[in-house]
Amino acid sequence: MGSAIAVLSKRDENVTSKAVKMLNVLRHRGAETYGLSDGGEIVIAKSLEDIISMGMKSNVALACNFKRILPEDAPQLMEIDGFEVLFEGRTFPPNEKSEVAGLIKRSRGDVEEAAKNMIRTLNGSFVFIILERGGKLIVGRDPVGAVPLYLGENEHVYALASERKALWSIGIEDSRIKSFPPGNLAKICSESIVLVPVKTIERTMIGSLDEKYIIDKLHSLLLNSIKRRTADTKRVSIAFSGGLDSSVIAALVKKIGVEALLICVGLEGSEELEHAEKIAENIGLPFRAEAYTPDHVERDLRKVLWLIESANALKISIGIPIFWAAEASSKMGCGILLSGQGSDEIFAGYHKYLRGYEKLEGKIEGLLYHDALSLYETSLEQDEKICSFHSVEVRFPYADYDLMSFALSLPAALKIESEDDPLRKRILRRLAENMGLPPEVYLKPKKAIQYGTGVAKALRKLGRRMGLDMQSFINQLFEEVKQIG
Repeated sequence: MGSAIAVLSKRDENVTSKAVKMLNVLRHRGAETYGLSDGGEIVIAKSLEDIISMGMKSNVALACNFKRILPEDAPQLMEIDGFEVLFEGRTFPPNEKSEVAGLIKRSRGDVEEAAKNMIRTLNGSFVFIILERGGKLIVGRDPVGAVPLYLGENEHVYALASERKALWSIGIEDSRIKSFPPGNLAKICSESIVLVPVKTIERTMIGSLDEKYIIDKLHSLLLNSIKRRTADTKRVSIAFSGGLDSSVIAALVKKIGVEALLICVGLEGSEELEHAEKIAENIGLPFRAEAYTPDHVERDLRKVLWLIESANALKISIGIPIFWAAEASSKMGCGILLSGQGSDEIFAGYHKYLRGYEKLEGKIEGLLYHDALSLYETSLEQDEKICSFHSVEVRFPYADYDLMSFALSLPAALKIESEDDPLRKRILRRLAENMGLPPEVYLKPKKAIQYGTGVAKALRKLGRRMGLDMQSFINQLFEEVKQIG
């Protein structure tokens, strides 16, 4: 776990100092070791000073920060068959180094085809950057996009990094930065960038199928997703609210016998804490509640803004509880956190889908598909950046390629019954019922995390204290945070 960085000069200028600067900016993502490649040599060092002392100079550079989450983890900047390869993320189950090496070696020098096969065949959450002979970069990202990667340019360089702030630090304006599209391959040389779509989430609309078959299929897909995401560890934490999504994950984790700790966070007195404890007792897994105050919201607000790199008020009100859950997980020694993100997009959980249901006369399948394809930008990248700060690796069982493809192929009528459906996610609720979860789980209406934890209310109060609405307050703070860098 760590960061992925690449810089390529448009003017045949030395860029290694820029790569080192980006490593320094992203040291919160990993400071155990640092890696740098100049296209001819790979250096792995304990400090940036050691990297700088090497005096490397090149018009292209790969670099990485490294942070060990699991005992067998190692920096994934490596030489394979004459190519320098930077891999950031995981394959599920975890055999990333051997699988990547095998694909490149079998390509017999056709590194572009090897890169396409990595995107097509590897199951996981990852990004990779390959330095090709002649100073060209081949860049790829898995089709869902839980591991962040940003692409930017200015008149001097093309650059890639795990967080936007690294690109800001070398003079690339935010307007010239975009999230690298999942399932795509990029070929970058000093003159141009060419993006090639390789694999995206597919859906084939399913007609009438027996409900039992659908529930059994969803159960199997979600169980397999969790098995793959816990195959390399004996212990995980689960961001737990006692709601539908996290309760299903918790029950399936218990079923496969992985040791798990349920973590619930919220402001003192929030109803979610008491409800979650009750559901945790029913499931039979250890539970930890962390109660916070409005002072904690104010304490952590700027840090979370810095991490998510956005002034979006909704994102910050969701990001603060995630920050707390990751913090608690880290304190309890759990380096892997499972999250329920992605369920609402594939099962129609958000209240906004009722408006779409009415407007589109129930035909909201396209709306769900659009939101699922955008999931990486709306939530996954944000959560990963927040959790990485606490040395916690977040994994998303619902954001699994096979599960998403099947769920998005189901008719909307299995998810929403009417334009005023108070529950939504009907087919997932039926799965929860079949699994033996209590009615308090599968009959409880969704309450968004920002409201259930009380964070949104606390942010509005902070804004009013400054004479501002919440969004204006967030905008002002974000400009301050960006200047501090």
